Amino acid sequence: MVNNWHSEADPDRPARVLFGRDATVTRVVDLATSPDAAPLILLTGPAGVGRSAVLDAVDEELTARGLPTLTLRLARNERDRPYSLASRLGAELDARDRATALRSTAKAAAAVPRPDTGRRLAAELRSALATRDKLTVLVDDAHWTDPDSRAVLLPMIRHLAGGPVTFVCTVRLAPAGPAGDGVTPDRLRAAGLAEVVPLRPLREAEVRALVTRRLQAEPSPALLAYLRRECRGRPTAVLTALAGHRRGGSLCVFDRHAYLTSPHWPPALPADLPSVEYLRRLGGWVWPVAKAVAVLHPLGAAATGLITEAVGADETAVRKALDELYAEEVLRHGPGPGHWRFRVPLLASALTTCLGPYERRRLAQLAVTAIWSGVAVADDRYLAEQLVTAGRFVDPGRASAELLAKGSAAMLADGYSAERWLRAAIDLITEPEQRVQALLAHASTCCIHLRYAEAMESAWTVLSAHADLVTPEELLEMELVYVCALGGMGDTAALTEICDGGWRSLPGGEGHRIVTRCVALCHMDRWREADDHLAARRDGWSADNVVVAALGQLMHECFGAYLGRTRAFERAVADPSRYPLWTEGARHRFERLSQLARVLTAFGEPGRAERLLTDHHLLIGYRPVPDRVVADGQAGRWDPALQLARASLATGLSVGDLPVHTQVCRETSVILGARGQLARAREVIERARTVQPVMLHVLAVPESYLDQSLGAADRAGRIVADGLALAAERGLVVGTDELWLAMALTELAAGDTAAARRCVDEVSRVAELLGTGRARLCRLLATAVAHHDRARAAEAVRLARRRGLPLEQADTIGTVVRHGLADAALLHEAYALYGELDALLRRAQLRNLMREHEVIMPRHSSVVAENERLLATLVTEGLTNRELAVVLGASEKSVEGRLGRLFKRTGYRSRVELASAILAGELP
Repeated sequence: MVNNWHSEADPDRPARVLFGRDATVTRVVDLATSPDAAPLILLTGPAGVGRSAVLDAVDEELTARGLPTLTLRLARNERDRPYSLASRLGAELDARDRATALRSTAKAAAAVPRPDTGRRLAAELRSALATRDKLTVLVDDAHWTDPDSRAVLLPMIRHLAGGPVTFVCTVRLAPAGPAGDGVTPDRLRAAGLAEVVPLRPLREAEVRALVTRRLQAEPSPALLAYLRRECRGRPTAVLTALAGHRRGGSLCVFDRHAYLTSPHWPPALPADLPSVEYLRRLGGWVWPVAKAVAVLHPLGAAATGLITEAVGADETAVRKALDELYAEEVLRHGPGPGHWRFRVPLLASALTTCLGPYERRRLAQLAVTAIWSGVAVADDRYLAEQLVTAGRFVDPGRASAELLAKGSAAMLADGYSAERWLRAAIDLITEPEQRVQALLAHASTCCIHLRYAEAMESAWTVLSAHADLVTPEELLEMELVYVCALGGMGDTAALTEICDGGWRSLPGGEGHRIVTRCVALCHMDRWREADDHLAARRDGWSADNVVVAALGQLMHECFGAYLGRTRAFERAVADPSRYPLWTEGARHRFERLSQLARVLTAFGEPGRAERLLTDHHLLIGYRPVPDRVVADGQAGRWDPALQLARASLATGLSVGDLPVHTQVCRETSVILGARGQLARAREVIERARTVQPVMLHVLAVPESYLDQSLGAADRAGRIVADGLALAAERGLVVGTDELWLAMALTELAAGDTAAARRCVDEVSRVAELLGTGRARLCRLLATAVAHHDRARAAEAVRLARRRGLPLEQADTIGTVVRHGLADAALLHEAYALYGELDALLRRAQLRNLMREHEVIMPRHSSVVAENERLLATLVTEGLTNRELAVVLGASEKSVEGRLGRLFKRTGYRSRVELASAILAGELP
């Protein structure tokens, strides 16, 4: 029976997995110790569901209670050995009791049974068991019990009913049943001899909890769906799949959430899994047939004939091997006659790892030939994968053409597969023009899906060796892919070389070289140089082909806006159709509108961005994921924003795309910080600095909030000052409205009113340059607090309400009340807005302000519950008691008391236990 996926040599794959089975263990133990229970307890369930693990746990619990147990584990070959289980039981009892008569009978039964062996063995076993005070006999895999032992033991168990001995047996039910003589759990239960305890596969919630505990990270919906599809609720298979994906690098964990980089990425499974080794030892044709069916079973009824051809056996032998795999619970019948499916699909992946190179290619050849000839039918994905594996074992011309077509069709939806298919096509193609087309598709696909090394290789192959075989538009695309790939790989040396001189030797016309250098400069965060280069060579790019001219225009509009010259950008937003490519297709309109919307959100204008898109019938949901993170975060849709942000940052989805990666990190850190997840917020900020250091000054405001919350006011002020200095060095104005406001508040807190008023002058200058709603709000707030102007404060609150961004609105109210510029009753409005965002830390900080101003506090019970949740969150972030006191505005003694009450209520004994419970969603 295939029920153990794991190898004890690998610490990532424990030999026994017990999860979500506490209730089952308790029930079995209660039955085994009850004087009124049936003498036989049958723990049933499919292979790999964890029967043996539960039996071990029952043994441990009984032993802990001081109750004697005897454990017997059966093997498959024992079903054909007469009296195997009965004689082994006798030998174990003999070893304990030194019963001479029992020993001699057991030995005789194990040697050459006589006609009266069964009768004698039954009598002596019954006598030996009847005289015991209490004993639980645990039999693992009892479905392998030989018929003679059943004939001996079942009458004996019936005779011992109500006595001191209980048998607990694990039994496989489907598909072959535990015996061929009509003995089934249902019949035993109907006869009053057995209690049946079914062990079912884990439900989705249990799989989620298992994965969370294993990875210390919550699985994404896509990862859960994959595990449900491949593992069918078998806990050991779940852990095997996780270990395989971790080993292969296709499982990413970010912010304590786990993601698969591709749902079609197979796990890197070892070839020595016990489940595989078990099949290898079955002998005959079972092993070669198992490997062949792992590859060919998707071909339906045609698979049996192809397996016969592959393994070199006659069809009768193959059908017998398939029937045996069915009896072993490896296979199940598919949707039609002659169709086979794996009961646990992950096992098919494990078996394919055991194939040698020739076996793989030969099986793929058979599959492809059958599909091409019409003998078999399969979906496009299966055919493409077999074409990749078969290589030149099939017609390379036809194979490469199909791989190119299928890869090009999948380049947006399934980058991992498309990259493989296109790479295989490139290797098969000999005709230069067709090979260049495959290289173009491969480079673009890899760039879209962040496989930058592969994108760079293919793009450079085109640029260096085949520039004369592509159109000017295709050539420009490869140049941009090449630069973006260098940026995504962090190859600053290569980017610098392009910026400083290498751009002059790039293929294509002058316009190509100008645009490509500008993109390279932006990847180096040299925005002012890029803008100057674009302006100085306007005649060169504007007179080039329509694609170059359009891209140059878009860069001119957006770069100018970032640097504080917004006239051209505002004209583009007012009428985006003034664009060379506007009538050239939906793709070009989408790219233009998306870029304009991206710039608007960078300036804190998500409302205008959404109106721009909807006015031109572009659904918000179709925006790139990183842009949706920024828009949702600013608009207060924090839960979906955080979900998308984690997936984006875990898989690198925004890397290479300027400057949205920094914006995604900024919005994510704002959300995490407001919710009290301070360490995680700081990790996101550090990621932005190390992964793609572009426009880093926009991170200063959320980072300074983290330090302010921890009581490091001086450091918070330096962070803001450094952000302003960095923006000035780069010539960037975007984001400085918030920074000058933060600087004004910092100077006021330090008691330097004159310095604060100088900051007002600066934020007013920025507001005049940008003209955005956020810049006007920052000017109003800075003016109000620095000049103690209640009229400007009221105007700021009205503007914040019109803009309708919850965090901005609540922060504005908190600022004016804190500086004595508005009625403190407004804090109720801010408190409700923070509540809608689940901004636990900001709510707690606002409660302190409400106490200072003697504002009526929220209901005590809700405050207590929220404080407890925030405390648990901060503990999980690793804060010390002193840091907790600073963040919460309380004394260390008060914090110690709160922690004590929290641990007492929840039952957790340590911070580690509490953190694990919060992560798993188990905090009561």
